[in-house]
Amino acid sequence: MAAIASSSAVRVPAALSAKPQQRNGSSFVSGQPLRFASSAISRLTMAAEAPAGFTPPELKGDVPSPIFGGSTGGLLRKAQDEEFYVITWESKKEQVFEMPTGGAATMRAGENSLKLARKEQCLALGTQLRTKFKINYQFYRVFPSGEVQYLHPKDGVYPEKVNAGRVGANQNLRSIGQNVDPAAVKFTSKRASDL
Repeated sequence: MAAIASSSAVRVPAALSAKPQQRNGSSFVSGQPLRFASSAISRLTMAAEAPAGFTPPELKGDVPSPIFGGSTGGLLRKAQDEEFYVITWESKKEQVFEMPTGGAATMRAGENSLKLARKEQCLALGTQLRTKFKINYQFYRVFPSGEVQYLHPKDGVYPEKVNAGRVGANQNLRSIGQNVDPAAVKFTSKRASDL
């Protein structure tokens, strides 16, 4: 019996069992401000799709995080190796809001900045800020090298608003009756959605 137990024991590689690396920024659950190298903040990446007259706002490293007691979650391990996201907004007063990672937090009066592991979490929190609190937000991608990329809203206007010159994506300007019969393109290299 002991021979069977010892042969089926799972061995964890040393690289996975080691303590994860610490990053220069603070934990997203602490109230301490984010810290980035000054050269990283100055290297704000401009988006190729942004219009010529729009200049994305810079990410400030000294903006405090909302007051959050913490949860069992946190930044994923992915944030250490790939990238993480920072959402910023400005509130007129302290208000309680739901964190996209679970739990409730209190946003501070004035500027707030929150580190999240996924872009979808920023979009979920941003939707809550826009609908419930009527607050505008921006979010950024921060690479492990310290490079900061402005992501949303791409051209300075939120997607639910009309913006002159914005080109629609994934649009077929026709009625359903004008769609190609899917049986006509079956077993060809074309897709019905492309026609």
